[in-house]
Amino acid sequence: MFVDILRIPIKNDTKLNDIKSNDSQFPVYNIKAAARLTGLLPVTLRAWERRYEIPTPQRGSQGYRLYSDHDIRILRWLKQQVNSGMSISRAVEYLRELRSQDQDPTQIETKDEISRAPSAALSTSAMELEHALVRFDENFASSVLQQASNLHPLDQVLTGVIEPCLVAIGAAWQRGELAVAVEHFATQFVMKYLMMLVSGFAPPTHNDVIIAACAPGETHQVGLMMLTTLLRWRSWDVLYLGADLTLENLETALRPLRPRMLLFSATRQQNAENMFGLEKIIQGFSKPSPIVVLGGHGFDAMDLASLPAIYLDMPVDQAVRRIEGMLLSN
Repeated sequence: MFVDILRIPIKNDTKLNDIKSNDSQFPVYNIKAAARLTGLLPVTLRAWERRYEIPTPQRGSQGYRLYSDHDIRILRWLKQQVNSGMSISRAVEYLRELRSQDQDPTQIETKDEISRAPSAALSTSAMELEHALVRFDENFASSVLQQASNLHPLDQVLTGVIEPCLVAIGAAWQRGELAVAVEHFATQFVMKYLMMLVSGFAPPTHNDVIIAACAPGETHQVGLMMLTTLLRWRSWDVLYLGADLTLENLETALRPLRPRMLLFSATRQQNAENMFGLEKIIQGFSKPSPIVVLGGHGFDAMDLASLPAIYLDMPVDQAVRRIEGMLLSN
């Protein structure tokens, strides 16, 4: 399968419902990422904050600004008013007037609105992204993702736009309807997009180190990179090691990091079988040993009872919450 999302059947998930899938007030984006997401220059963001005290981003340990999803919505709304001809001072005043009347236009939609709106909008964006990538139209593909990110949280963009788009392209390629060049272009476009997102996130706030890598011989990275992106978005410290990671001397290389969790993915069984022998490597780590999580269709038909690992069997956004549950419950 073109996009192989990590899958996790896990028992004993009693504490997982306490973990929120999205918190709009949580500081996530540095000023570079906020500028990219809003289309405003960093100097403009600083000027608005200084002159009008809006928004009021939190500060990291080094004093740098950290913006939340709600801050991003405020900035986009203000920019929309300015683009329509209103001065920024009047736009700020207007926003405060609306808030005083309990009509804040920057508040996130109600649960009913969320349940009605995203499905159609996200599916449309997925089709538009597919058409753009099939035509090698990188600019239009970027604008589709930008528009989707303006309207929806990151986890919905990844699972509702990018994932179905890549699945559709992969299926068309397997049927012989698309050239392999299209599949490669789509993969590299998405990988570049995800890496750009990660580079703009605020530094991790969790102390636990997570290592993510593809099994030896495995080159399909998108599913694992999506998982890595969402974990980094939620402030977990994930070190992504990429494709085809050999297990030789792995324990020696990772020992100084004292990882709390190892994530491995494989889309093909022959690559998944390369994970046998991992149990000996895990024994070399100091106690407590890292949690090992395996995922991908390569493991579906295998007997993995001998491996000290947890096996994933669910969409990537749900996998993030499961992983958080494992880390927080220990």
